[in-house]
Amino acid sequence: MGFRKFVQIGRVTYLNSGRFKGKLATIVDIIDMNRALIDGPCTGVPRQEYKFSNMYLTKYLLKIERGQRRRRLRLAWASSKVSEKFEKSNWRKNIQKRETRAQMTDFDRYKLGRAKQSRSKIIRTVYHRLHKNMLKAKDKRLKLRATKKKAKKEAKAKM
Repeated sequence: MGFRKFVQIGRVTYLNSGRFKGKLATIVDIIDMNRALIDGPCTGVPRQEYKFSNMYLTKYLLKIERGQRRRRLRLAWASSKVSEKFEKSNWRKNIQKRETRAQMTDFDRYKLGRAKQSRSKIIRTVYHRLHKNMLKAKDKRLKLRATKKKAKKEAKAKM
């Protein structure tokens, strides 16, 4: 299928380690095979060099030039609404889930387990009730079909 996200100028990245972990930034320039010059105009990340191993590439791409100044970068960021798009993405939702699970106490985990048990019990009882009703309906259909066949045979026998 091929790659969809390339290291290129204007690519928005998610920083996964370092002082600005969890923030978004844009690749402004590529220094070498291992590092890039990044800038996060609306996320509080100053212009600095960053290793590619410490960032994830996102699907968002800004139309900027190499070494673009901060003001134009901020305008491009605002016009493409990168922050709003990322907040709505499944990636961000999964990050928030992971953070809330990491902050859970033992009692919170216990309550969550009990809630899952009760939810499963409700689903299981409803499923079994529906399944039982379906089997009853199937039995009725089979009995009806058998009586129709029997009536046909008796009608043929009388002729």
